Amino acid sequence: MTSLVDRVYLMANGQTMTPATEGPAEIRWNWFADLYANPRWGLGTISGFTASAAHTVAELCRTTSIDPAADADVIADQISALKARWQAIDRLATIKGGRARSEGADYAWAAVSDSAIDAYDYLAGIEFSGAETVSCAFLAQLATQPSDVAEARINAAIDAWVVRLRSSATGVAA
Repeated sequence: MTSLVDRVYLMANGQTMTPATEGPAEIRWNWFADLYANPRWGLGTISGFTASAAHTVAELCRTTSIDPAADADVIADQISALKARWQAIDRLATIKGGRARSEGADYAWAAVSDSAIDAYDYLAGIEFSGAETVSCAFLAQLATQPSDVAEARINAAIDAWVVRLRSSATGVAA
């Protein structure tokens, strides 16, 4: 049996699928939001990554999934505004990551930068996986929590993704 640490490293190296690499954009971005702000397993539980930062990034993730049926001018305005917000968060993550006092906080801020890259791709109509974001978030848990706590949080995040994906496939709200 592969250890949790090994599983996360396999995810980080692209050898194992990470949660939320595929699926409807709205479900993916909402799960990424919870990856930051969920009170049980989100990055807001990491020392050195404040709950307010987690909630700010989570709110931005939730607004990133745009309605493709909207008017083209409306979408263009939304994309422009979202890009500006992601650029600001990305700059903040770079600064905070450089000043992080723990490896876990450094991973958490790296996840924010990776989310920004994913958002830039998504808003440009380019496919993105989110694998780096997820890997960094899970590594933050492993770096800051006792192994049993990190395992419980990571498994809860993975389980939350599976439930959402299954619910979206059956048309039931998650």
